[in-house]
Amino acid sequence: MQTTNLEQQIEELFEAKETPADGIKVVEQVIEALDQGKIRTAEKVGNEWKANSWVKKAILLYFRLRPVEKMEEGPFADKVPLKVLPAPQNRIVPYSSVRKGSYIAPKVVIMAPSFVNIGAYVDEGSMIDSLVLVGSCAQVGKNVHIGAGTVIGGVLEPPNSTPVIIEDGAFVGGSCGLYEGCIVEKNAVIGAGTIITARTPIIDIQSGEEHFGRVPENAVVVPGGRQKKVGDHEFILQTPLIIKRRDPQVSAKLAMEDSLRVFE
Repeated sequence: MQTTNLEQQIEELFEAKETPADGIKVVEQVIEALDQGKIRTAEKVGNEWKANSWVKKAILLYFRLRPVEKMEEGPFADKVPLKVLPAPQNRIVPYSSVRKGSYIAPKVVIMAPSFVNIGAYVDEGSMIDSLVLVGSCAQVGKNVHIGAGTVIGGVLEPPNSTPVIIEDGAFVGGSCGLYEGCIVEKNAVIGAGTIITARTPIIDIQSGEEHFGRVPENAVVVPGGRQKKVGDHEFILQTPLIIKRRDPQVSAKLAMEDSLRVFE
């Protein structure tokens, strides 16, 4: 999708002291393109993920310009309506909420009650289990499993900040917390209860190497801790551990059930 003109218009609107009357129409074009998966809040350029700050600015403008209004699905009051999903291509269990401006690819399953916020992108074949929050602008790859009770933090501001990224084939266990633009690379496994932020040290127990806010490809990560002494006091700091690399045995245990992904 050619976005040069849209990008320029959004940048001008974002910096303007007063928004022209037709400014909302430009913003709504961006939201509609997000909704259809034609643009994203972040993209992989080479080996690095880069935030599309102008798209995030459009989302912030959407909140600024939209009035609070009564919605009929409920009813409820909000600035952002719910997304209309093509039923044959997805399974969205009642009492889940998916906001307009998020993209849900075909063959995605969302269990209740879960919430997908504006700017998020959930790619084909992924499973969002019960009580999951997919925060604003989060990017979830293909065939990803997000376990029940997990929170994927939203990163909407500042606009140039990279959102949370979960790449293709990753498995995130239940009750995990992924925040502040951390990155989970392809086929990584995050054990239940693991908390990761952009500044969390993740220690490889075999090499001793530390990774900050980035889980390497195929890594198997579990909750852990390391000792820290301050004066006469000793503490255990939460530190996720890479205990091994994903192998056929691990993959077999995590294999997705095809019968849950029949959409006919």
